[in-house]
Amino acid sequence: MNFVKKIQPYLLLAAAGFISVYAFAPYNKPMFIIVSMFGLIWVTNQLPTKRMIIGAFVFGTNFFLSQLYWMFYSLYDVIKVGVFNSAIGMLGFVLFLSIYILLSLILFKYCRTKSEEFNYLFLLPSSWVIGEWLRGWVFTGFSWCDIAYTQTNNFLLQGVFPIFGSYGVSWFAMSVIGFLFYVLVNNKIMTVRNPKITLSNRLAILYFVVIAIAGYYVHGIEYTEDYGQPVKVSLVQGNVDGAEKWSQQLFLKHLDMYAQMISNSKADITILPETAFPLYMDYLPTGYLDDIKHLAELNNSALIIGMPKKIDDEGNYVNSVTVVSESSYPYYAKSHLVPFGEYIPLKDIWGRFYIFAGIPMVGFSQGAPNQAPLVVKNQKLAFNLCYENGFGSELISSARQSTLMVNLSDMVWYGHTIAEDQHLQLSQARAMENQRYYIQDTNSGLTTIINPFGHIDAQLTPFIQDMLINYVQGKVGETPYQKYGNYPIIILSCLVLLLAQILRRRNRSVDE
Repeated sequence: MNFVKKIQPYLLLAAAGFISVYAFAPYNKPMFIIVSMFGLIWVTNQLPTKRMIIGAFVFGTNFFLSQLYWMFYSLYDVIKVGVFNSAIGMLGFVLFLSIYILLSLILFKYCRTKSEEFNYLFLLPSSWVIGEWLRGWVFTGFSWCDIAYTQTNNFLLQGVFPIFGSYGVSWFAMSVIGFLFYVLVNNKIMTVRNPKITLSNRLAILYFVVIAIAGYYVHGIEYTEDYGQPVKVSLVQGNVDGAEKWSQQLFLKHLDMYAQMISNSKADITILPETAFPLYMDYLPTGYLDDIKHLAELNNSALIIGMPKKIDDEGNYVNSVTVVSESSYPYYAKSHLVPFGEYIPLKDIWGRFYIFAGIPMVGFSQGAPNQAPLVVKNQKLAFNLCYENGFGSELISSARQSTLMVNLSDMVWYGHTIAEDQHLQLSQARAMENQRYYIQDTNSGLTTIINPFGHIDAQLTPFIQDMLINYVQGKVGETPYQKYGNYPIIILSCLVLLLAQILRRRNRSVDE
């Protein structure tokens, strides 16, 4: 009986962490993030520090594992490193990410003041956002699973994206969750008969009403304006199987397929996905590049292709997007590389394992930060590749100069999992932050056109070979988020933590 009582909090935390997945894509049920956070706050509030630390890892492991299980699929089924190595890699990663949840809980626990209204409305969101922000850049960062992405379809918070960015949305979402916890659970205003409503309670309710009204009024504000005429784009979804992509026997077949799709592409701009050609331009069959350029010219179409690009005589190469219809072959080189996926940290130690495992294309060089957009058909295209769409602040400089944003990805690594839906949700946030049309072209899905307010204008069925042809409108102008980035919300969070410490010391002095 004592054992059951002892593990009961951990079971509740495990369940609370697991159900969070239903708040994110593809389920998009924000209520689940409220229940999940309620469980985390309620249980950890009652635990001593040592047990809270264990509880943070229990919650965090289930929180991240339920959302990122597709990493195991990629390691085991695609890269084929074995069940044991895949499980260890997956578990190690989610345990590492759980450290940031623990950090947020520690900040909240040790900065708490006597004012519960302050604690739940301001301290809780500030502590949580500091954890998310650190997770987004420490050791190159990993910003998937941020609370903001559960709110991409929330009418009252969509307007916050172009003002404060995703961390601002996380802050306000957690503040609302804190208010609801304070009212429903901690203060029991809604659960007891004839509750005593204090002035502080009234101010907290007023604060919630102000947030709702402000959210209503900032929704739909346009910070950008149309640039030029709408442009017709064609997004090629080749649906090339991951195992077949690197097959020498099937390589020519894939080239023929892409040539046929380029020929059928009646658009101003034709785009092929990330590493559509998994080898350098110089290694393509003789005459092939000239042939597909000619096919594009017949349609008066600019041709953009994702492919690796050699950048020097020493054999260094980048993951690039190249405008092959231009004689100078202008290109974007991926800047934020995936550790262990596109480059090898501590290469002297890990390099032999990669050679032994036969994993291709993991020695990419890093592209320069803040690369200028590429001019194509009188539009300025700001490119990003794969999971670079998860790093909002890194895209600001290029997006500010652009008229359109474009992401090229190859999601075939993650099979029929929810990874593609989560990836799309990140892109929706970037579209809203920058108020630009966001074009997402993938090998297997989800190939999508997103408008400046985060709504999906057009999308292909995943895992089929097809082209998405539609019009997009170039935009110019600057959102508040593009001007100030993450600074306002991070500074606010730090000031709240500082104020909490000042209040604690003042209360301590009064008590003495």
